[in-house]
Amino acid sequence: MKKFFSKPSKVALLSLIATIVVTILLLGVLSLAGVDSKVVHLIGKVTIGISLPFLILNPLVGLIYSFFIKGKIKILYILLHLACIWTISVFAFISFMFRYFVPFAP
Repeated sequence: MKKFFSKPSKVALLSLIATIVVTILLLGVLSLAGVDSKVVHLIGKVTIGISLPFLILNPLVGLIYSFFIKGKIKILYILLHLACIWTISVFAFISFMFRYFVPFAP
């Protein structure tokens, strides 16, 4: 593990890939909201409960490790991690607003 964490480019890349994969998984689970099955809803709740803290912490760790990368690729990693953080934040804000404050929300 020390060798892995000593290479910030690998940590930043893996963090970026994991963030994208978990976001796609979360969007897939959220698309199953119309299914009337207790098992599907339980799987959805567990997936959301695990993936949301992961999506909060993982891009931040990747962003921090991106600052230690040397070379021109550093800027690309920083911008991609900031884009992931921004996208997740906007998605969470919109879902929160539609859930609690908009009267015509499902």
